[in-house]
Amino acid sequence: MNNMPHMPNPGINFSQTAALSCEKCDNEVFQPAFLLRKVSALVSPTGKETVVPVQLFACIKCGHVNEDMYPIE
Repeated sequence: MNNMPHMPNPGINFSQTAALSCEKCDNEVFQPAFLLRKVSALVSPTGKETVVPVQLFACIKCGHVNEDMYPIE
């Protein structure tokens, strides 16, 4: 049985991809992390203040989040 993880898009050949590494320690393994953003009741679609999670990825070795992994503001 093959225990290797599958590529999320079956149309992409893994050998044609480029590895990303941490800007601080050059590690290539990341884990999901979240920014929490508070949305004012004035702009919230529900009319109530709410918290919105925004997923990004942090280095599993040092915890750094690469600049290009932050959402565009």
